[in-house]
Amino acid sequence: MSEREELAHLLWTEKYRPRTLDEVVNQEEVVLRLKKFVEEKNVPHLLFAGPPGTGKTTVALAFARDLYGEDYRRYLLELNASVSRRTPISVRIDGDVFQVDFEELDELYFGGSREEALKLEGGDYVKPRSLEVLTLDRRWGGIVWAKASWLIRHPAACVARIKLEDGSVLELTGNHSVIVVDELGSLSEKKASEVVPGESLLTFKDYDYKAGKSVTGCNEVVWSVNTSSLDTSSLPAKPVFALLTEVANSNVGEELLDRVMTVSKGGIISKKELKDMLDHIDATRLSASAARVYRNLRWLIQSALHVVRVESVEIVDYNDYVYDVSVPNGNVFFAGATPVLLHNSDERGIDTIRVKVKEFARVRVSGEVPFKLILLDEADNMTADAQQALRRIMEIFTSTSRFILIANYPSKIIEPIQSRTALFRFTPLKKEDVVSRLKWIAEQEGVGFEEEALETIYEISEGDMRRAINILQAASGLGLVTIDAVYKVVGLAHPKEIKEMLRLALKGDFLAARDRLRKLMIEYGLSGVDVIKQIHSEIFKADTDLPEDVKVLIADYTGEIQFRLVEGADDEIQLNAFLAWLALLGKRMGYGR
Repeated sequence: MSEREELAHLLWTEKYRPRTLDEVVNQEEVVLRLKKFVEEKNVPHLLFAGPPGTGKTTVALAFARDLYGEDYRRYLLELNASVSRRTPISVRIDGDVFQVDFEELDELYFGGSREEALKLEGGDYVKPRSLEVLTLDRRWGGIVWAKASWLIRHPAACVARIKLEDGSVLELTGNHSVIVVDELGSLSEKKASEVVPGESLLTFKDYDYKAGKSVTGCNEVVWSVNTSSLDTSSLPAKPVFALLTEVANSNVGEELLDRVMTVSKGGIISKKELKDMLDHIDATRLSASAARVYRNLRWLIQSALHVVRVESVEIVDYNDYVYDVSVPNGNVFFAGATPVLLHNSDERGIDTIRVKVKEFARVRVSGEVPFKLILLDEADNMTADAQQALRRIMEIFTSTSRFILIANYPSKIIEPIQSRTALFRFTPLKKEDVVSRLKWIAEQEGVGFEEEALETIYEISEGDMRRAINILQAASGLGLVTIDAVYKVVGLAHPKEIKEMLRLALKGDFLAARDRLRKLMIEYGLSGVDVIKQIHSEIFKADTDLPEDVKVLIADYTGEIQFRLVEGADDEIQLNAFLAWLALLGKRMGYGR
């Protein structure tokens, strides 16, 4: 049994994923239109839009299977580029810094209950609420923390193993990019499969850390910048040779060329030596091309960046998950013990569209269906340049390929692409459809359940079928699926507990309300953000007996507390302040009488 088949048997979301359009739950209008396309063997470009968990990817794959048969994967394009689970990475979670590897991140985000994983074809996606990674500020070459928008994993058969001179090892898929310094001294991307021994990869100045407490297998670290001299930082000598050759040819300083040839060892030169050389050059007498190299080298000297040389590169069998981090408003993240600067290979950039998609789209196929399908998930996250490139490819290769674009927010797709696609809107599933499907799955698995528990799952999942099935499977591990079991596995407090805490606070019994809060946070393991979100939800429920103006006041202060918590304020102090404010409000409104 393959890894994918084992995963399908383990996860109910995969085991009970519809394989054909006939098995799709709800979305009747969408399914009816797609069946017509299958019947006619004629398909326009398609745009599937709607919230997560409403069946967009599932319907696209079921459509492909109905169109091409069981061999449909031959006609689909897969885009993957990531690092192995053994790759180290420094992260900041809830304000604390940890030195981990991707295996530990897998345990935290895919194996735990911090966030709900999205099961998409070819991989799993988690939108981490509090995960930050190190990235590069290209303006000044500094290293900064950036919030990760997605943590992604998918299976890979082999990886490129890059051994560095400091003994550290990177394992990443061959089409994952690393960052190097090119011949002009600029930062440049290079595929891992194209890296050769002796080449230099970009990293940054060493940071010192000391181990602290352990949290779910992660060693907390305390960071401090290593203020060592420029002697310990090196850069590639190649762009320096190019610059100094021109300087020597213009009779400004021939001795500098001999000097750089002497001091550079193994193709690198120290920042200190380079700075001393550049100080002897009159930049005003350089040509435009040389001046550009000069500026690039000056920028690198003052930056936190330097290089580390590659000792060996080999392609090895892997057959495991590989991982990627998506960094918005940037395109690189740091990974590796050194750590080396990797490209954010979310594969929605212009290079992917111009190279991979174009090459796949232009090749003709023979058979009953004369075109292939290119499925672009999360298309609304594509860059504007990539979308413009895609628009042109859609025009040119219509005879050989059809595109299915999947997006949560179609407004983020540029108008020229929207006008070239047939729009299919996916809506959250109806309560009766979700409950009926959950009931059928529970019966297939021999799981006992309470009808009210399935309705509770629907309310929590908000029409997201994937999340609903995951909750059902998790709750079934506790035996009978009850309302209490459901709230326990999703890491939420029972609504009646939240209501009772609010009732006590508004009554003016602050101490009793505080005791309830502590019980919630200890027994349910809730964070302050989890609690405040549930409070906000309970305030606006129909059975909450509060005047409209009081709900407005509470909602306003709830937002203030939530902002403070997200910014890093102490959970218990802020929630106690919130309960104290409710107690004062209750007394002022006369609820305590």
